[in-house]
Amino acid sequence: MAYFPYHSGSHADQAAGPERRPVLEAVTALAAPVDRTFRVFFHTSLYRPNHRVTVRNLTDGWMRDIYGIYRDGAWVFAFENGRYPHGLEMKFVLDGQIWMDGFNMVLPASQDHHFDESLVSFPGARPRYRHGYDNLRTEESALQQERLRSNLRGDIDYDVIVIGSGVGGGILADALSDRGVNTLVLEAGGFLYPSHITNLPGDWPALPARHQAGHFENEPGSDFLFGVQMGLGGRSVFWSGLIPRMRRWEMALWPAPVAGHLANGGYDAAETVLRKRRTLGPFQDETIGKLRQRFPDHVVEDLPRSRHQPNLDGANDLGNVLEKSTGVFSTADLLLDSMAYTGLAGRDNLTINLNHLVTHVETDGNRATAVVCQDLIGNVERRYQGKFVVLAAGSLESARIAQRSALDDPAGKIGRGLTDHPAYFSREYRLPAGSEFGGRHDHAKILMAHRAATASAHAFNAEVLINPKFWDARHPDDDVRKQRIDSLQESSVRLQFIFASQLDDDNYIIDNGVWQKARVKVNRNQSGVGYFDEVRELRNRIVEVLQVPPFDRGEGMHYGNEGTVHHAGGTLRMSGDRSGVVDTDLRFDSYDNLYAADVSVFPMIPVANPVLTVSALCLRLADHLRARI
Repeated sequence: MAYFPYHSGSHADQAAGPERRPVLEAVTALAAPVDRTFRVFFHTSLYRPNHRVTVRNLTDGWMRDIYGIYRDGAWVFAFENGRYPHGLEMKFVLDGQIWMDGFNMVLPASQDHHFDESLVSFPGARPRYRHGYDNLRTEESALQQERLRSNLRGDIDYDVIVIGSGVGGGILADALSDRGVNTLVLEAGGFLYPSHITNLPGDWPALPARHQAGHFENEPGSDFLFGVQMGLGGRSVFWSGLIPRMRRWEMALWPAPVAGHLANGGYDAAETVLRKRRTLGPFQDETIGKLRQRFPDHVVEDLPRSRHQPNLDGANDLGNVLEKSTGVFSTADLLLDSMAYTGLAGRDNLTINLNHLVTHVETDGNRATAVVCQDLIGNVERRYQGKFVVLAAGSLESARIAQRSALDDPAGKIGRGLTDHPAYFSREYRLPAGSEFGGRHDHAKILMAHRAATASAHAFNAEVLINPKFWDARHPDDDVRKQRIDSLQESSVRLQFIFASQLDDDNYIIDNGVWQKARVKVNRNQSGVGYFDEVRELRNRIVEVLQVPPFDRGEGMHYGNEGTVHHAGGTLRMSGDRSGVVDTDLRFDSYDNLYAADVSVFPMIPVANPVLTVSALCLRLADHLRARI
């Protein structure tokens, strides 16, 4: 990587805006990108987030900010060659106010361009909090101020302070405030989307990667995958909505009070909150019926999903029309609905402070006394008090806050055990024309599990996806929908097989301070390897029943076992005997009023995706805290 200078002018002449006197082109030795864009990199540690660097240019107008992302030590801006065919005359701007020193830069569209702090400076820049979160967005809009009731007073004694607004924190905060509990939510991110992004038209899969906040570095030999989202709603704005229950053999590996609650109404309540879908239609029903006949040794059912269908009754007939579908559940949607109204179910007992990055929890003896955070917009430290504090920032961030708070850890398990469930992924098989299991207008999501499964036999679920291209699709434009369907030459099917896992105590996350990225070590998870022959045989049976043309019955499958922030947990594990971090009420063993409420509390990693279980635990915790206040 090389850096190339541009011509620089004086501070007095250049700091106020674009300067067009002498102009020198930046020259680079890099080849033109193949993606028909050219990129501009500004490599900097001094002006990393919580600073924000943008580009202003002649083509778009000198008052318009062009936003990039901060990744791997650099601000990165992408420009389409077609929009900027003659290149770019530009300058960097810091925090929307301070122009870079020097003359304008003219950059050819045929190449990438790299700059660093030796070439770019911002005279008079004021210091801001810097932190180890790539791409954490801290801008505040007028809409955010209007829609969300923030409160910056430090003299209020809240009933409960919830750290994080994702699936755990968002559901908990809404349930508490609905019960009359004065609740403060502290969220590090801002207001990005008003609801789940699959409620929005368009091809959404690229958005989660673009908006993810890089907040850790892998230790040598670790391949833990990124994907955390920081904003109102957290990852719930980006998830696919899968909400399977743990099966009885999975729940048997959990403490008895928790397993009993889940089996006896806990899951029912959570499915109501998450708006479990009732039906995917006749094609799915017919396909399930046929697979049940061919696989009597398996449970075959709808792959349960959060897809609201309020107007269907128990027989799937159209009922009342007083409530319209909200689509895929998100806690951003849930909390915004509350914030839009007064009253007990509205915002009377709910405060949400966005762009508040929690640094630590203060404690005195066995009690949490205050939560300290950085107000990333106001650039000041704030301290909030509450009778109870709940860490609900995810399996990595909750553990990091616990470590930065120097919490008592008698079992030595804070930050230990970070584990995900591994999976085998088949290739995509083409279904023949005229197949009773296919058709370009058909789509199915089916879940299969062996009826005799235990922790040591058949311990996996199979997901069968027919025409997976339409996994998420919302098209207000019928012509777009038709174009997508017409582009599908043949129907197809893809399968994946997911396994449970015990926590690996050799896995860990270590916090290095809020100003640096954490360190993560996650071993490759081999929990599913011993099932490969059984899984391959089941795959072969399924694709044959689905009438796939002859294929190689001995072919392998991709084994994904690195782990992701989406489903990995265990860093604040629960136990009933003080061998973990929190008890069966999710209270830290060493503290009377400090709790955790996210996938970090899982004592093992089940086959089932974690959202439904997390939701049920949070509803249970809301009742518990309400009873204590």
